[in-house]
Amino acid sequence: MAGIIEEILKNKEEIIVALLKVLEGKETRARVRLDGVRFNVGNSVVKMEGAVEFTFVPIEDRKK
Repeated sequence: MAGIIEEILKNKEEIIVALLKVLEGKETRARVRLDGVRFNVGNSVVKMEGAVEFTFVPIEDRKK
């Protein structure tokens, strides 16, 4: 499973930019294109197309 996620996120700079915004305390979204992503599952090859959108929300300060 980790290999699949790694393949999907490989070379997706949008994710890094979004995570930096979360570290600044901002909610942000990153849209990742999946066109051309291929990986093997057993003897099968999976090809992906389309996009997935991630929403990153900073963790609130629990001391409030």
